[in-house]
Amino acid sequence: MIVMKYSIIVCVYNGSSYIDSCLSSLLNQVYPHYEIIIIDDGSTDDSLKRLTSYQKKYKEKITVIHQENKGLSVSRNEGVKRAKGDYLLFVDIDDCLTKEALQVIEAKREDCDLIKFNFEKLYTDGTKKANKTHYQDGVMNGEEAFQRLVQAKQPFEMACLYAYKTAFFKKNQFLFTPNRYHEDFGLIPYVILKSSKVKLLDEVLYQYRQTEDSITRNEDSIKTVKRCNDILYFYEELKKKVKEDCSIGEESKKIFNSFLANGVLSGLAKLEGSAKEQYKKLIKEKKVVSDLLQDTLLRKLKYYLVKRKLNE
Repeated sequence: MIVMKYSIIVCVYNGSSYIDSCLSSLLNQVYPHYEIIIIDDGSTDDSLKRLTSYQKKYKEKITVIHQENKGLSVSRNEGVKRAKGDYLLFVDIDDCLTKEALQVIEAKREDCDLIKFNFEKLYTDGTKKANKTHYQDGVMNGEEAFQRLVQAKQPFEMACLYAYKTAFFKKNQFLFTPNRYHEDFGLIPYVILKSSKVKLLDEVLYQYRQTEDSITRNEDSIKTVKRCNDILYFYEELKKKVKEDCSIGEESKKIFNSFLANGVLSGLAKLEGSAKEQYKKLIKEKKVVSDLLQDTLLRKLKYYLVKRKLNE
């Protein structure tokens, strides 16, 4: 009897134009032992019809669940609930996995809670650009991995850049928060810290499509304000959660809080006018800047520059 090793969770909302490329990349995996769980989140285009066609053709591989529109977080949580594999992966419908992805992970995972891999940007003209960081080979704990990723200045909160041991994920009752933007920021950094064994892979296994209509590029000012406020919400929630967690070391907590604070401060560049002034006011009230590390000359300089900008 073949043990199901991997559960690939794909959430779809009006993603019809990307279904073929995404599912082809998953169905063409060199490593054979996996399932594909697709959550159709109330699509209004022909996504569900096309996904159902794939399910009929590849019924041993693909399961399609249809639900009313509830958002990405609820969809991912539903996928995790239904997963039968030893490891979880999240793939966005407009993205792809390289065909060797599962094979590489299987060969190098060393029974880790978390395996991180590199990605490449896939542009509309077919060109690719690797976003690759070299990591020293070996297994480390979550605190060490978090510090390594901070030092590498990589966008490591993207949920799609990891394989997660299912038992570890479910035991800790990790959930993506519904009705909030930046749901990855609100969960993945904490998942890293809580991992007992982490493996960082050099290999590029994920293809991240760059589209002009990306949700992070073209949006109205109301959504931009909500995005910034949601980052601030996660800053407070995660900071509280880590403070109460006795299993995490004090130095790691400082680095973690500084990472969160930098996330909050990044919102300043996205706002204008009264919205920016209101956001500055909230940052001051919550004393976000006090969480920035000042252990090097460069960090001290950044600390004072940020404080001056908030008072302008």
